[in-house]
Amino acid sequence: MKLLLIFLLGIALYGGHDTKKEYHMNKDLTHLDLGKEQKEAFKEMLKKFQHEIEEFREFKEKINAKKQALFLEDTLDTELLGKLNMELYQKANKTENKMLAKMHEFLTKEQRSLFIRYFEEWEVQ
Repeated sequence: MKLLLIFLLGIALYGGHDTKKEYHMNKDLTHLDLGKEQKEAFKEMLKKFQHEIEEFREFKEKINAKKQALFLEDTLDTELLGKLNMELYQKANKTENKMLAKMHEFLTKEQRSLFIRYFEEWEVQ
């Protein structure tokens, strides 16, 4: 009886799935079939932007700490809150634009069309 239940559960879980289903890991570019030069360019870009991304995360932590402190006040200064949010948005936007511009340089038109399928994974947050 247990084997029958396991078998039916297996069919329910895997039934109807296409055997060629693509599995994708976050920020994985293997589906783009990058050439050797492209892989090197990508590695170089990541090294360059790793520092900027870390800098952005530290900046984001500081902004969030300021926003939390602001929220604990008796009166919420929504103007200052808006300014803090705008600073965070502008820094994220600048960093993301630089990174995507660099990626755009070394990807072919076909690779860019495949890349946009997972575009949201590359947003700077």
